[in-house]
Formats: sequence, C-alpha cells, structure tokens
Amino acid sequence: MIKLYNTLTNNKQPLVPLAKGHVKIYACGVTVYDSSHVGHAMQALVFDLLVRFLCHVGYRVTYVRNFTDVDDKIIARANELAISPRKLASSIIASCRDDFARLGLKPATHEPCVSQNIAEIIAMIEQLIADGFAYASEQGNVYFRVAKFPDYGQLSNRTIEQLVGGDSPADDKEDPQDFALWKKSEAVDASWPSRWGTGRPGWHIECSAMAKKHLGVSFDIHGGGRDLVFPHHENEIAQSVAANNSPYATIWMHNGLVTVDGQKMAKSLGNHITIADFLNNWPAEVLRLAIITHQYRSDIDFSEEIFRINCQRPLYFYQTLLFLEENLPTDDQPPPKDCLTNNNHYRNFIAALEDDLNTPIALAELQALSKTINRTRNRIDGQQIKELHKVMLTIGNVLGLFNEPPQTFISDLKQRALDANNLDRQHIETLIEQRQSARQGKDFAKADQLRQQLIDQGIEVRDSQQGTEWGFIWRG
Repeated sequence: MIKLYNTLTNNKQPLVPLAKGHVKIYACGVTVYDSSHVGHAMQALVFDLLVRFLCHVGYRVTYVRNFTDVDDKIIARANELAISPRKLASSIIASCRDDFARLGLKPATHEPCVSQNIAEIIAMIEQLIADGFAYASEQGNVYFRVAKFPDYGQLSNRTIEQLVGGDSPADDKEDPQDFALWKKSEAVDASWPSRWGTGRPGWHIECSAMAKKHLGVSFDIHGGGRDLVFPHHENEIAQSVAANNSPYATIWMHNGLVTVDGQKMAKSLGNHITIADFLNNWPAEVLRLAIITHQYRSDIDFSEEIFRINCQRPLYFYQTLLFLEENLPTDDQPPPKDCLTNNNHYRNFIAALEDDLNTPIALAELQALSKTINRTRNRIDGQQIKELHKVMLTIGNVLGLFNEPPQTFISDLKQRALDANNLDRQHIETLIEQRQSARQGKDFAKADQLRQQLIDQGIEVRDSQQGTEWGFIWRG
C-alpha cells in the first residue's frame, strides 16, 4: 500500500486511484522567462521519481507537467530583450527541455503550454461567470468571487480574515480577496480576444483548464513546490470545483524548497544556480543524489560542499556496478524471476518508497546492497552476481541512476571531483602506485603511511583480488 502525505488532510493517506490501476498526476511547471535553475530541478526530480516508482510497481501513469508561457514576467523580459514574448518563451521552453533531458528526467505524458489552451481557459471562465462564481469588471478584467466558495482556505488552513487573493489591489474588484481569471492586456503576441475584451489568462486558471483537458475534472495527485500552496493551488481548487461541480485532486503533494543560506532559491533574488551551469561542473546524478538524500518535503540548503559530498556516493555505486558487470557469466540464462522479491534490500527499498517516497531510507538500501556486494566479492558465484546485478540495476533505475556506462561515469566523475578539490590526478595515482609497490615489497609501514596520506586528501583506497580501486571519502 503506497501512502503519500496529503497537504489537504495534513496526514499520510493510501493512494487509491480513481481509475483502477491508472494514476493521474498534474504538477505545476516552469514559468519560462529565464533559464531553469536547481530549484525547478528539485520539483521535477521528485515527480520524475514518483512516476518511475509507480510505473515500476505496475501502475499506468498519465503525468502532466505544464509550461507557463504567458505571464507578466515573460512580457517584461521580452521587452528588455526587444523580442516578442512568444519567441522568448519558445526559446526558454526548448532550453528547459534540454536541461531536463540532461538531468535524466523522462518527458511527461503531456507538456501543455498556456498559449495553446486559450480556448479551454476562456470556456472555463465563461462557465464560472454563468454559475455566478465570477464577474467581469467594466475595465475588462474577470475575477473569481472568493466569498461565494465556502471551502476557500481549506488547503492552506487560513481563515477568511487571513486571506489575500494573490493579486495586486485593484479598484474594479467587488472584494479585495477576489483573484483574477482574465487580465486586460494588449501586449503584442501575448493577448487574445474574448467577450470581455483583449487580454490574457490569470495565473491560476491556466492549470485548472489544462488539468481538466488532459486528466478530466477529477484526478489522483496534484503537485508542486510548497510555495504554491497559497494562493496558486488554493485558487485552483476553488475555480475547478466551482466550474466542474466535482472534486478536483484527491492528494496534494508539495515538495520542499531549495534554499541558499536559508533563503529560497529564486531568479528574483539572484541567488539561483542554473541547471546548465550546474551541469557544466557536476554530473547530473550528483544533483539527483543531493536531492533524494533528503525527504522530498524537506527544504534543502544547497552549497558547493553538498555537491562535493554527493560526488562520492555515485562513484561507489558505479564501481560496485562495474565489478558486477565485469564478472557477469557469459551464458544467456536470465536470473530467476523472483530474485528481486527474494532480496531483502529490494524489499526494504520498495517499502521505503511506499512510505511517502522516503528516499533517504530507499537510498540507504542501495548503499547497504553495494556494501554487501563489496564485502563478499571473493565469495559470490556467477549466479549470485547475475541476481545482484539485476537487483542493483532495478533499484538504481527507479531512483533515476545508472544512466551511463560505469567506466565512462567513473572516469568522468573522478576527474571532475579532483578538479573541484584542487587535486592532481597524476599525483594521486603516483601515491597509489607507490603504496602498491610498498605492499608488494612487504613494507607495510610505508604502505600505511601512504594510505594515510591519501586519506588526508580525501581519497580512499580499496584492495581486492581484482586490484586496487580509489574513490572519495564520504564525510556526510
């Protein structure tokens, strides 16, 4: 039984899909006015892992992740660059997709853009007006009547006195708490005709319309960063339930935020690390591990030190996988079908993810599996190697790891880590060779001295019948 924390109920609850065996998910995507950053990657990685896990345990999944390509920030940025909002948005969407692919994210089932769903958005607004939940002002704006929706505030646990509609104050609102569904605008390439006049959609209505189009009026999981709980997701619930006269999402999943020195990572604060810049310095799996070592609802304060620490884990995992692959039997006989369910590490891994995607515990099982393999290298036979190889690959694939050949990844990561720690590869390998010579000459005192010298530089050495491997000491 998979249990997920539901922000709406403030507890973990079983995932019971509305359609048997089919999980429908909507996750709010990126507003495309500038390059995507590590904060965007966190949310995308969390839901990528959720989808991978659900597919692995047998569910069919329809996953929708949108692009907000109509927004004041896009218009303002396009004006700064003297290009059209549509041209800017298109280029950032292409860049974002490239970044996500380099991170090893699988494409969503549907990746709609606001600009491609204006007709659906207008139709939903018209329904809200017809039912008395919305009104058009004389100035050409359309607002949702918050006071007419009695459950408003249930997601964010706010009273009516604490609520602010999320828009700038406007003198054409019936109530200051009302929020915009349609905004008067004549921005070139970013406005559309409607019976209320030329304008563009408000921020919140877009997701309601696109979710309905691709998932229906009711679906299983809606997600996003915790900063979207209010007003964005609160407003989505109100307008969707009012327009469709049906429940909206069953479970609301919210991931924590990426912070830098305790402040939310944001373009507006200038403290963001773009995904492209990150990938110029670190492998994609380092970022994935830096995120999944934390429970997804926790905030993560990122620093260079976290990235350095998380260089060491994938190196250890890939070296273990390389040992298995180099010693796989050459026959074509597959491992037994029950080798996964008979493996304690795999069973514990699945149990951890069933408990609200507890990735720190799940990752600890991959660590423990690797440790078991390395401790028994000299005692496991070919059949056991086959089985352990399948278990390790399966766990890694669910977590989004092992996207490169082990030897390629190991060589690249070692060089990146050496550069990041200002270490010279030739110097390290010379010390290792000197240590090997000392051991062969039975000068164990010198060998120990050289080993300590390596440890002092953050290098660990492992000896086996296959030779000597080196990696980085994990100090986390």
